[in-house]
Amino acid sequence: MASKKLYKNHPMYSLFFIDIRMKNRLLFIGLTITAYLLFGCINNSKKVDNLRTFAKAYGYVKYFHPSDEVADINWAKFSSYGAKEIEKCSSTEQVVETLKRLFCPIAPSVRFSVSQNEPKYDLKIITPDDTTGYSLIYWQHQGVSIDMKMSQPNTYKSVRVNREIKHEEKIFKVQPQVGTIITKNISKEIYCQIPLVLYCNEKGTYPQADSISLKLLKIDLNKFDFNIEKLALRTGNVINTYNVFQHFYPYFDVVDVNWDDELIKALSRSFTDKTMEDHLITLEKFTAPLKDGHVSVNYNLSKYAAPPIWWEWIENKLVITHNFKSNPNINVGDIVTQINGISAAKYFEEINSRISAGTKGWLKYRAEMMSLLGDKGSSLKLRINDKMIEIQLEDNPYDSGRALMKDEKRYTQIGDSIWYLNMDMIEMDTINKLLPILEKCNAIICDARGYPKDNHDFITHLMKTDDTTTAWMQIPQIIYPDHKNITGYKKSNWMLKAKKPYLGDKKIVYIINGSAISYAESCLGYIEGYKLATIVGQPSAGTNGNINPFELPGGYTISWTGMKVLKHNGSQHHGIGIIPNVYVEKTITGVIEGRDEFLEKAIEIAKQK
Repeated sequence: MASKKLYKNHPMYSLFFIDIRMKNRLLFIGLTITAYLLFGCINNSKKVDNLRTFAKAYGYVKYFHPSDEVADINWAKFSSYGAKEIEKCSSTEQVVETLKRLFCPIAPSVRFSVSQNEPKYDLKIITPDDTTGYSLIYWQHQGVSIDMKMSQPNTYKSVRVNREIKHEEKIFKVQPQVGTIITKNISKEIYCQIPLVLYCNEKGTYPQADSISLKLLKIDLNKFDFNIEKLALRTGNVINTYNVFQHFYPYFDVVDVNWDDELIKALSRSFTDKTMEDHLITLEKFTAPLKDGHVSVNYNLSKYAAPPIWWEWIENKLVITHNFKSNPNINVGDIVTQINGISAAKYFEEINSRISAGTKGWLKYRAEMMSLLGDKGSSLKLRINDKMIEIQLEDNPYDSGRALMKDEKRYTQIGDSIWYLNMDMIEMDTINKLLPILEKCNAIICDARGYPKDNHDFITHLMKTDDTTTAWMQIPQIIYPDHKNITGYKKSNWMLKAKKPYLGDKKIVYIINGSAISYAESCLGYIEGYKLATIVGQPSAGTNGNINPFELPGGYTISWTGMKVLKHNGSQHHGIGIIPNVYVEKTITGVIEGRDEFLEKAIEIAKQK
């Protein structure tokens, strides 16, 4: 019997050892890659911790330290420039020294240390030898206006009391006391001390920063190029976004989110993001847990398009509900099981993770819209009825708002005595012309699925007495960071007056669903609060209050809710919405038959005696 031993002259000998050498080499490469990735992960983790430390200091100084230099810095560039400098640090000592170097030119009285037991802050640092002729300055925030893209400048305000060019006066009565120093733990080992009140005269705030250091910092900021420092752009944007919400988002008391954890996740993603679209997704995932239906991260909207269809989740299936261009391969009622090779459920799982929504209804509505958007000229590959169908994205994405899919008539008569008003299409002038007819009818159905067309005055004809609810809109008044010790709220209301003709003696039915948000919910708040109608459908979006958008370098804009809105009885509205008296679900059969089951239920109720 021949031996199985491989001799050196055997033809398999060399192949055998080549195989061994290759395996060893692959093993070495694999171990090297693993070690590299592990080291990179650990290294990035340390960088993320350092960036989080910088983010904390950034927000405290930007929004709460009232020095002249703070008010005169480009904070967008400073966030990214600072992030780049902090990223270089490899030790706690280096982080502290870098923080001092970064902030001293704009906040010379701020102190950083590695011990909580540092000597008590020496108030001599911020107190002139002779205070004669000096005023006290400090920040007051009603909401926030610093670096906001103000669409309503009188709604949100941030002022350095006694120091702005117009010599801004107090927005509200409460002010921090002279000598107020906040001490914050900005990492496991690093602390900062920040004065909230400074002395100032015609020369500036005391103490003044070193003019040379400030000049050099501004030169560095002017030279900073976001196109080159793309990682710093991403981390800087995350830091900016974090601080807007950390100090001014009014709903942390009702939203279950660990915002610091979300900061760490977003910073970590920033290291692996490659494109501007990747960064967009990071910002979306970052803000989604806030559960604010007004939150949207916009970037280069002109490139997006939608296909000529609409779909909805009905009976736990993704159903084609509209086929705008009569694609012969697609029928209303068809079930979509895959999108681009992924199950429909998995596809929407990813979409949902990028949406900030207070209620399931708004999440569903936004997800159904976002899932259809993509680059103009691209396509969606759908599996429908076990067939693969490719559909082009060519339509204006805003046309997909037709997803509300109600009767496109502004108003119509149903039978002899019921009138239907489409509240997102009918103008108040038209309603006023209809008032004599509406006064004689038996029932009115108001379709409030969507956004009203500035017609809230109609509500006054449903009210028997004047509005007495005085404080359902509330803007927080802030002088301390981290939502601590909010001093109060600026409270307001519409204060509607009841008008003739009075229509509230008729059967009034309102139809709602998850697409009703913001102004729509302000109107519906009266309907619910004063019990002016029977509400039919599904809960609204649970998000109300004036938005307060801000821009970020790179072309991104983030909108969000800057005020707190309550129900008329003072209870929570955010994340709850307007609750219907009669709940309605769509059915696949109803879609195929072209029925509006919400309207059908409203008509049924309107006919009841």
